[in-house]
Amino acid sequence: MDSDGSVTGSLDDAPLAGIKVVELSMYVQGPVAGLALASLGAEVVKIEQVGQADVMRSFHSAFGVVLDQRGRDWMYASLNRNKKSLVLDIASEAGRPAFHRLIEEADVFITNLRESGLKRFGADPESLLAVNPNLVFCRGAGFGLTGPLANDMCQDTVGMAYAGFMDSTAPSEQPNYPPGSMSDILTGTFMASGVLAGLVKRSLTGKGCVVGTSQTQALLWMQLQAVGIVANTGQKAERFDPLTTSNPLFTVYETSDGWLAIAALQEHQWPAIARSIGLDHLLDDPRFEAFVPVMKNRDEFRPIFSAHLRQNTARHWWAALRDSGAWVSPVNRLEDLVDDDNIKANEYLVTFDDGFVGPPTVFEVDGFRGVRGGVADYGQHTDEVLHGLGLDDDAILDLRMNGAIW
Repeated sequence: MDSDGSVTGSLDDAPLAGIKVVELSMYVQGPVAGLALASLGAEVVKIEQVGQADVMRSFHSAFGVVLDQRGRDWMYASLNRNKKSLVLDIASEAGRPAFHRLIEEADVFITNLRESGLKRFGADPESLLAVNPNLVFCRGAGFGLTGPLANDMCQDTVGMAYAGFMDSTAPSEQPNYPPGSMSDILTGTFMASGVLAGLVKRSLTGKGCVVGTSQTQALLWMQLQAVGIVANTGQKAERFDPLTTSNPLFTVYETSDGWLAIAALQEHQWPAIARSIGLDHLLDDPRFEAFVPVMKNRDEFRPIFSAHLRQNTARHWWAALRDSGAWVSPVNRLEDLVDDDNIKANEYLVTFDDGFVGPPTVFEVDGFRGVRGGVADYGQHTDEVLHGLGLDDDAILDLRMNGAIW
């Protein structure tokens, strides 16, 4: 525990301590699922191919940023920290018994490989649940776990396109693609949540189960209100344009040094806003005396409100409005968050053991704020994991000579 009594990253207090996870994944989606579970203290063994390290270890650029060696190390670490690296040919005759022994001792199996690949490796649900009936098998997919597109190739970009996210987040008819593998990260996080539900079900039934999600399912869930409006009313939510929102108190405004976001939806909020920022004289104007008139006269209101907010900083107005009863925040840039006092107080960004900075976990459990370890080298834990399965040095040497391990 910290000096203030809060739990951070002690493995003794980790909520998933003792849970064993085997991960067979690539790129972002599957690794994020393992990352989330590892951050909560699960022992995650990531299987990499013999002679071919995970492709994310050697990414040279991402979202317009050319990565040097430090950047490439960060890219892989951001998705795979706190895991053990086992290099094993699971499809080979020599390596398959070791893989099955690993599955026998596992609680969870995570993958984002397509069904055809899983069957080729003998790592499909039927095969692995036959090896370990208590296994929680988790699969992440692209367009869907079943249906006509189940075996189509999919990744973050096309996942956002198919699920309508590129359209719903765009300020115009031109599609918008927010950077950062958001769809993959969201889907991987939902995979981890599915695992937790599967572990609960296993604890009640005594049997393993298959859980999973897809980019389409995850993104539709994130858009549940927007897609629900279309599906149930035949209408579509308005695109966000700060200058044309139907509610001029539900938008962003430019200040002297940045932008301020404000969200007022209730009648009592407007008078409090006006008084907090020195616009109380507008309450004497019939056009702006209450919330509804402001909505009706938004084209006249917006220039007055905009000119007033441009006279001072976003932080000034934020301080003035925080107690007004309206929802308000400065529009932060990502670089603003690195030294933000609230981010630091909650440990939402931390420095890991390897010196990289990032979010330590997806949520807290009883004050536990995530494991803070680094990333494994390619094959770093191969011998350790195999010894843990009961293989002696001679057996491991035989596997290595047969090309089943690295």
